[in-house]
Amino acid sequence: MLKSYKNRLGVTYYLPDFGPPIRWFMDVSPGDPDLPVVYYFECDAENLGCRAIHLYADGRVLLAYPGGLNGDHLPEGKLPTVAEVEQGDWQAREITKVEFDALWAALSRLEGTE
Repeated sequence: MLKSYKNRLGVTYYLPDFGPPIRWFMDVSPGDPDLPVVYYFECDAENLGCRAIHLYADGRVLLAYPGGLNGDHLPEGKLPTVAEVEQGDWQAREITKVEFDALWAALSRLEGTE
């Protein structure tokens, strides 16, 4: 069943029910100034993004989660494996839940997002 959410512009979008998170990883972009420099993702059992952290070179931070202000910045569809990401110019590695949660807590000013 798909749940509906409103994005930061008030537009309704739909996401599937997420299972428990089972995978965490980071991507480092090749340097496009309009894209984040580093992405962190939390994925569910279906390999869909549950939460995402986008860090930009100018210091901006974007926290994305379903129903959140920037929830529409979650990737659509399944996320690639680390091996698939590294076939291009990107670098990626698996991280632990502890690493992801520490970054989320440190960057979050919202209560109840953990």
